[in-house]
Amino acid sequence: MNGKILSTVGGVYVVNCDGVNYRLFPKGIFRHKNQKLLVGDNVIFNTDDMVIEAIDERKNELIRPKVSNVDLLIITMSVVEPELSVELLYKFLTYANMNEIKAAVAFTKVDMLMDFSHLDSLKSDLNKLGFDVYYLSKDNNEEFARFKNDIKGKTIIFMGQTGVGKSSNINHIDPHFERKIGDYSTALGRGKHQTKEVILLPYEDGYIGDTPGFSSLDLNIFKEDLAHYFPGYGNIYTECYFSNCLHQNEKQCKIKEEISKGNLSKEGYEAYIKLLNSLPYKITRYNK
Repeated sequence: MNGKILSTVGGVYVVNCDGVNYRLFPKGIFRHKNQKLLVGDNVIFNTDDMVIEAIDERKNELIRPKVSNVDLLIITMSVVEPELSVELLYKFLTYANMNEIKAAVAFTKVDMLMDFSHLDSLKSDLNKLGFDVYYLSKDNNEEFARFKNDIKGKTIIFMGQTGVGKSSNINHIDPHFERKIGDYSTALGRGKHQTKEVILLPYEDGYIGDTPGFSSLDLNIFKEDLAHYFPGYGNIYTECYFSNCLHQNEKQCKIKEEISKGNLSKEGYEAYIKLLNSLPYKITRYNK
């Protein structure tokens, strides 16, 4: 039989097949080959021994969160508690590009926002780069309806910091999911973990993924690689005069030219520079 891994706890895998969930164990060959099973894997199993026998080829896989075969990453950012970080937002979008996974952005807790001028400007910048943006709050049923229509038939993953409202959004999509919701601690400046593992929830011929939150993410790339993956820069940076241009103070930089024309966002560029400063050079750069 064919199915999809929805979750795993203690070496037991919950696999969905035609609306029925099976609790299965992996065949010993996976351990011998040091082959890891991931939530999202499409697998072949038998109900005689209740074991997973094989994994279909993956379309993609993420290390963090540990999940495979993702159609759409929903980068989830709250506008308050925790405060919106544009740098972290662009970092998440860069991570999606690195893994060749389409991404969209969900801004949460917008009902607590008084001034939308900055958020609307950020949304406009992201739309120009080809990202769908949603303002999700418990009071905005029209926006949730648009979001739910857009995710039908897809495997989507909510990804973001702890306390931004990933589980709350999932419960609003369908209250039957009953995901535990964490609180945001003002004193600690971070959310309290509730989701401990990646779990896929069947929804409208697709799946919705809830994931543990985190406050930091390592891109594991070099300065020279950043423009290749940074949103909006991938099709432009090769036109710079210098092939090793980092888009800082170099002359005839195509990225900075597009920013001066208003085709790329200044705020996005500021996030790029912050990310650039956090990354190492390729070691070959030090070799004479």
